[in-house]
Amino acid sequence: MKTKFLMVLALAFTLTARAQSVGEFKPKDISFGLGKLKDVSRIYISNFTVNYQVYNEKQKFKQGGSMLGGGYRGDAKAEASIGLTGLAEADVQQITDKLYQEFISKLKAKNLQIITGEEASKTDTYSDYVKQQGGKVNLAQLPGTMTSSPNGYEWYVKKVKSDGKTKSGGFMGQSSFLYPKLSKELGDAIVADIDIYVMFVENKSAFQGSGANVKITTSLRIADAEAIVMADNESFIRMKGQNSVSAINSVVNFAMGRMGASALASYSGLLSKPLEINGVIEDTKVTSFARGGTDYVGTNNMYVSYFTPENKTAETNKVIKVDSKKYVDGVYDAAKKFLDFHTDAFLGNLK
Repeated sequence: MKTKFLMVLALAFTLTARAQSVGEFKPKDISFGLGKLKDVSRIYISNFTVNYQVYNEKQKFKQGGSMLGGGYRGDAKAEASIGLTGLAEADVQQITDKLYQEFISKLKAKNLQIITGEEASKTDTYSDYVKQQGGKVNLAQLPGTMTSSPNGYEWYVKKVKSDGKTKSGGFMGQSSFLYPKLSKELGDAIVADIDIYVMFVENKSAFQGSGANVKITTSLRIADAEAIVMADNESFIRMKGQNSVSAINSVVNFAMGRMGASALASYSGLLSKPLEINGVIEDTKVTSFARGGTDYVGTNNMYVSYFTPENKTAETNKVIKVDSKKYVDGVYDAAKKFLDFHTDAFLGNLK
């Protein structure tokens, strides 16, 4: 009896510890027409992607020039970067695969027939699209991020660029605009689109302060609607200190049927606030600051005064060692909570 009690206590402690790793969960949804789902028996998974941020760098440039009261100040540039180490591609792929298999199980439990990629490829919507195979990580899709899709899963994109980055298609690059037509072509089947973002860098207050000032802080989380802000070192034409901005939003989307340009029924599962994952990575702040040198006196000749203030550059780097098991467990728990809640909420409308 004592041994059994200790086993139960140990199990309870484990479950409590894992539950404590996930912060406050505040889901929300935008939905309509869900009463029209009673006769639906088939579903196509158009996208299932989990994105894991593992590196970030930011930069800021402050132009020098003349100063009030005389003299000149030089240019200043600050750069800061932070990265995670200790994670392998297999670690994040493990999370993605497990989430996908559990998602499939929920669909089958509702007696939904899952439409194959081969059948979807025969639609007019995907007539000129390119098939993609899951089970590997894409490092080109988002800056500083590993993008993962499940083993054994295939989907379609409009274009694959030379660097491996894919274009989803749809109006203004939004694949959701394709789903009403695609659903209609698949016999009014449900079209599912799962996109989850696991971020660890916050952008709040990143560029506040005088001079060239950059501050990076950490917070591991399932992101809501935000952006990845990253030093832009790839654009053909770029300004000094320029950062790229990539909008992101964790979503669990379902759409069915077509009425004009819209779906007959739609469910979009979101977050009202980020879902924090605690106890996995250390709270860290990385700062970088530079202020251009000054020249108040200059050098004079009979025609003009020359000022030669010194330009300044500052660079700060930080690497965070991650326990891969803690990361896998914590991220899986949070992502599962988000995915399960919205999947169950939608499937609850099926008869």
